[in-house]
Amino acid sequence: MTPDIRVYCHALLDEIDATSEVAQLKVRVTATPIDSAANKAVLKFTASLAATVTLVRGDKNRSKAMLITDTNAASVLSRIHK
Repeated sequence: MTPDIRVYCHALLDEIDATSEVAQLKVRVTATPIDSAANKAVLKFTASLAATVTLVRGDKNRSKAMLITDTNAASVLSRIHK
């Protein structure tokens, strides 16, 4: 699965907001966007929900696309929507 993600930096905690009506997942991370720290934080945080996460596009942008591979896509979605 390849969800579109919108990243928000300087958050109080790392979290995913999948309840919005927008097609993008909102990912909030505590990291700053300096030296790709936010990208690394997003990859690390989303990797805790899935087996493998790869940044497909959006290295220098708040809008990103990630490739999430897991043996069961339904299990990843259920963990995101908790």
